[in-house]
Amino acid sequence: MSRVSTAAPPTDGGPAGRKPAGVGRIPLGLLLSLAAATLGCRVYSAGLATDGRAGDSARRDVSDSDAGSERPASDTLGAPAIDPNAYQAEVGIPVDLTPVIGDPLTIGCSDGTREGFRDFTRWPKIAGCAGAWRLPGLIVASTRVPQCMHVAGNDSRNPEGLGCSAADLCAPTWHACLGGPDVASHSPTGGCESIVLPGEEALFVVMAGASPEGVCYPDPAATNDLHGCGSMHIGQPESGGCPPLNRRLGFSDCAATAGVWECGTAADSLSEATVVTKPDPSLGGVLCCKD
Repeated sequence: MSRVSTAAPPTDGGPAGRKPAGVGRIPLGLLLSLAAATLGCRVYSAGLATDGRAGDSARRDVSDSDAGSERPASDTLGAPAIDPNAYQAEVGIPVDLTPVIGDPLTIGCSDGTREGFRDFTRWPKIAGCAGAWRLPGLIVASTRVPQCMHVAGNDSRNPEGLGCSAADLCAPTWHACLGGPDVASHSPTGGCESIVLPGEEALFVVMAGASPEGVCYPDPAATNDLHGCGSMHIGQPESGGCPPLNRRLGFSDCAATAGVWECGTAADSLSEATVVTKPDPSLGGVLCCKD
């Protein structure tokens, strides 16, 4: 998880960086569990939206063992003090997207964790929300509205996005960004700068396609490719016709993700935006813009 700090590794009093004999590296999962334990019993019911009008099935509550009752989700958790870059250097394995945790209405993602534009104080009106969805497409009207009551996201109780559209990854009072102009008006830099940390592999898409010539515009007839903000390690550089977006996925790029981004068959190579599903929550998700 994010909001991290670097802790020096234990030593045995010998040469710097040397560990006591017999002590191995601690798995990240154990570190996260220990860090979570230090936060006490106050935890989120992950994957539930904050819209109380929708009933208990669509409400994120926080339980507090001290008070013996529930608190609103705005009583946010701190994050484990783990520096992902330092951890990767220590154990020599890739690090997954490490999210920031908080109130979904502030974070912008329905599961209360933000994986793109992590610093919500710098990017208060735009968020990268990782997760999956099973209802096809990004530009059909029904896919631009939530279909599973926002119970979606990689850290939700529905990480595979069953019954969800891409829009379900965004929290209430947020919407899946509609295109480049929507991103430009919500990003304080006007673009995709610092969407993820260096070395991460993720794309967060907008609800738009492009013409066969690579020009993005808000029209259901513009169906070519997936477009958004992402890292140089996924997809291709964006065309000049879709500012300020910086990455795109075509059919072959989707195929290269081995079932994470699914863009139909070769016959759909000009209509990825109408058929895409994402059954796996890794490698990004959608961009969400504050209403």
